[in-house]
Amino acid sequence: MFKPGQQVTVSVHSLTDKGDGIATLDGRPLYVEGGLPGEDVEVRLTLAKPRFFQGRLLRVLRAAPCRREDFCPHTACGGCQLRVMDYPAQLALKRSLVAEALQGQGLDCPVGQTLGMEDPFHYRNKAQYAVQPGPFIGFYAKHSHQLVEVDECRVQAPATAEVAQRVRGWMRRQAVAAYNEQNRQGCVRHLVVRNGVYSEEVMVVLVVAEEPSTEALEQLVAELQGVAGLASIQLNLNPREGNRILGDETRVLWGEPCISDRLGGLTFAISPLSFFQVNPRQTEVLYREALRQAELKGDEVVFDLYCGIGTIGLFMAAHAARVHGVEVVPEAIADARANAERNGLTNAVFHQGSAEDLVPGLYEAGIRADVVVVDPPRKGCDQALLDTLAAMGPPRLVYVSCNPKTLARDLAWLCQHGYRLEQVTPVDMFPHTMHVETVARLTREP
Repeated sequence: MFKPGQQVTVSVHSLTDKGDGIATLDGRPLYVEGGLPGEDVEVRLTLAKPRFFQGRLLRVLRAAPCRREDFCPHTACGGCQLRVMDYPAQLALKRSLVAEALQGQGLDCPVGQTLGMEDPFHYRNKAQYAVQPGPFIGFYAKHSHQLVEVDECRVQAPATAEVAQRVRGWMRRQAVAAYNEQNRQGCVRHLVVRNGVYSEEVMVVLVVAEEPSTEALEQLVAELQGVAGLASIQLNLNPREGNRILGDETRVLWGEPCISDRLGGLTFAISPLSFFQVNPRQTEVLYREALRQAELKGDEVVFDLYCGIGTIGLFMAAHAARVHGVEVVPEAIADARANAERNGLTNAVFHQGSAEDLVPGLYEAGIRADVVVVDPPRKGCDQALLDTLAAMGPPRLVYVSCNPKTLARDLAWLCQHGYRLEQVTPVDMFPHTMHVETVARLTREP
């Protein structure tokens, strides 16, 4: 009988989808954070349940060839699950995750090599820090609401750490209290920092439950002036209970209401509420792969479904005759139209509503898609949309996905309803994590 506190020696054989090592003990899985496949490890049991164990890694007795020294001192942070795995092994792992998902659905299609980064650090252009009484500024520990104070993050832009340090010092000097979730008292709840990777502009958004004094805000503006590239300081009011980070009311304290950045030669304005891909350099890699698989010659009509703020559709607009973007969120459609105008793209039109409702109307109006691009959320495509695509039968489909399991499910359904899966390519948008993006191409069976 194994109990918490016991030390055991086990062999790790695989990883969970959260990046924890999996060993077998007494016929049950034992989950070990930090263990890698192929390793013999010494573990102290922390939890014993009828169906599984959890344990804390004490010592690696036989290391996997891909093991490397942990690059992060903030080991309790749950952000980067693959810190101790070298980068080539991460790329191979992500390819295998996609291949296994396809095989699980009975799909036989070769999976290309994962398209990775030359330098897989400092790639994130957005940091959302939690703030708690202390004041402490950082990220939440894995599977908890316990804050881990972070002085430096290797995957965030370097400016974010400096902003966090300056805001922490300002709170202490001005006696501005952090928000206390238990008694719902206090002021500062979150700190959001956005960076333009190519523009090198920095936006700081202070999220508060109640507004600080005018004098304190003036001091905040003065404190942040030394941040290189600073272009915008904004105050967001969020007095509501719950986990939502940003509230509905935002005002500019200093600088511009938006910063800008580029994707594939296009310029995009980024506000505090704008959705913009977190890793712009790899977003270009992802979109170039989608464009390659679309095989546009310049005379095609492209439907961009789940288009968001229009980034994929606008990326393809220069290579197509016409792009029709469809998105259910009104604010995203407004951003997409503004982005098209900003870049002088007159052949991109954006429609607000659900794709399953709007696409049949476009077809009835005589607008036929030569290529359809879908980029759904993690849950995959709505069944109604899949039914619509099967009924309309566009010649080519390009499916961009952030979830191999729902991707494989939807691809299998499409292959049962008139399509053939031809290409699958993983793209590493989030190095050192278990997340993987994938681009897949399907063609209509004759």
